[in-house]
This record gives sequence, C-alpha cells and structure tokens, in this order.
Amino acid sequence: MTKKILLIALAIIVGLTIAVSAFVFINYKKIVVKSNKVKPEVVSLTPTPTPDPLRPYSILLMGYGGTAHQGGTLTDSIIVAKIDPKLEKVSLVSIPRDLWVPIPISVGETKMSKINAAYSIGADDKKYPNKSIEFTGPAGGGELSKSVVGKVVGFNIDYFTTLDFQGFVKTVDILGGINVKVQNTLDDPFYPLETNITDTCGKSEEEITALTATMSGDKLEQQFTCRYEHLHFDAGIQTMDGATALKFVRSRHSAQDGGDFNRAARQRLVIESVKNKMISVNFIPKIISFVNTLTNNMKTDIDVSKMQELIGKAPELSKYQIISIPLTSQNVLKFGTSADKQSILIPTEGIDQWDKVHEFIDNPVSTPSANTQQ
Repeated sequence: MTKKILLIALAIIVGLTIAVSAFVFINYKKIVVKSNKVKPEVVSLTPTPTPDPLRPYSILLMGYGGTAHQGGTLTDSIIVAKIDPKLEKVSLVSIPRDLWVPIPISVGETKMSKINAAYSIGADDKKYPNKSIEFTGPAGGGELSKSVVGKVVGFNIDYFTTLDFQGFVKTVDILGGINVKVQNTLDDPFYPLETNITDTCGKSEEEITALTATMSGDKLEQQFTCRYEHLHFDAGIQTMDGATALKFVRSRHSAQDGGDFNRAARQRLVIESVKNKMISVNFIPKIISFVNTLTNNMKTDIDVSKMQELIGKAPELSKYQIISIPLTSQNVLKFGTSADKQSILIPTEGIDQWDKVHEFIDNPVSTPSANTQQ
C-alpha cells in the first residue's frame, strides 16, 4: 500500500513538473526572436560531423532603457559571456558603450558610430530600410549587435539576450534582492531622475539663457539640481532590491567610482551576485512568475531546446571559474574625439584595428586589468 501511495505521489510530481515545464516554455517562446538570415543550402557527399558538445559558446548580454527612457534602444551595458566547458570557465568581456566602430546601415555601407547604437540601428527598419536581410525584423537589433561586437572580440557570437531596465528591476525583485560586494564607496550627487528631465528647477528664462551661453553638456545639466537624485553606497556587502541595483549599475558621476569603466565593473559584480542568488535559493517555484513578467522586457535568440539544455547544465555551470575582462583605456583602448566632436574610445592601434584587442581577450590573465573570480 505504501509503495502504491509513493508511486501515485511520484506520478503527480512528474505530471506537475511536465505541466509547469510546458507552461514555462510556451511563455518563453514569447521572448524568442528568429533571425531573417537565409542559411545557404549545403550539399555534401560526406556525413556532417557531430558538433563537439564541449565546444565554447558565447552569449551577448545587453541592457537598455526601454520605451520609458530617452534613447530607449541604445544599449546601456554590453557584456559578452564566453563559456568554455572544457576549461570550466566563463569569460565576461565588458564592451564600453563609447567604443567607436563601423556599423552596417545598408548593404555595402557602414557608418562610424558608438557601439551602443548597433542594437538601435538593427531594430529600426523604418529609418534603415536597406540593411542586409539578417539585420532586419524582430531579431535585427540582436543580429547586428552580434556582428559588430563579434569583430571587436575576435570570435563569432552564438546568441544574444536583451533586457530593458524594467525587466532588470523585476528580475532582482523576483529573486528577493541580491547581496552585492561593493568594491569602492560610491557617492554620486547627479543620478538623473527620469520624471524631472525638463524641470527648470525654479530658474527663470533669463537665468537659463545666461547659463546656456557659458556652459554645455554635463556641466550645464548639473545646474538643474532638481533633475537629479543623490546616490550613496558604502564599500562592503550591500543588500539591494531591483531599483537600487539598477541605480548602482547605471551611476556614472561618482568622484570615487564614476565613469563607464567603473560602471562596467559594477555591472559584472551584479551579474555575479544574481548568479549567486539563483544558486542559493530554490528558484524553480519562481520560474513561472519570472517568465510571465519578462515577456515584454526581454528578447533572445536562444530557442527553447537550447534553453532547456542550458537549464539542465545550470548546476555544473554554477561551479565554473569566472574571469572578468574589461576593455579600458588602461589596456587596449584610448580616448579620442570623433569628427563631430563626440568623446569616443578607439583601439590603441587605431580606429577599427582590433588585433591587440583580440590578443588581450585571448590572454587576459597576464595583465592586472583582468581579474579572476570563483
């Protein structure tokens, strides 16, 4: 009798698991976008070799503001995760958003631009109607970004995943918050408030005219103090909800930890913290709400079968060594100015010269600008 009850219980558990999995992946399909790229037909008289299950693969991770933010499809964060099962390591390559690159805007034509515009150009078929077919449609932004970033890092990128700010906040909150090891005290008096971007802060038209005549850029904007929030994070372990974590990874104006390079380092810290939280909590019961809440905030070209495979490998992936590889002006990049007076970053060897960048990514441990985590 006991054995029969156990079998019935097991059957119920298996049935519920199948039902939950089916429900999750039906919803997951809502965030999957397919490339318009036409794959050439290959006729071969020899059998196709079985792909190496331990070959390295890579995922381009991009965060952007979304419709509620100015420049909503410009990617605020760009990180390439390269997973090497044989070496049991994950390399996180941070790409600065001001990196100056050629972006294909039509067949046979490129435009020099900051790399954070690649996704926006690929996602906009109305403004850029003559792009190559693979850079159009729902996956156009991701495909164009994979192509452009792939030339920077020196290897083909297999998949992409994008998440807007609202989706990021939801993800952290669904996990119940994260514990982040803040490396440096951060004090930023100029974190922009999205709701106050045009507020005059009580200044008259005459005062605004006078300020505009003598100032520009950030210096001018910072005269309107009501448009900003003062952020402060002490060094050490800090518990953050989604909104707080977003502010932590977006802050740029801290005297102690400001700028895009430090911000990229904070983004890698948060990725590590999210990974640790997923491992430490029983995340399975939250998968349904997780998938349901992100259908309007997330896009990826990782199909259902591959996602199932990755989920199956999650326990072993969680034990991999993580190597952070920031591309900065301290290693393979230098500051420059574009023809239209934008502050940009270019390779030390010159515009669109990536050989030294590729060498650095392949052998990062030999330099102090790369760090290893466990």
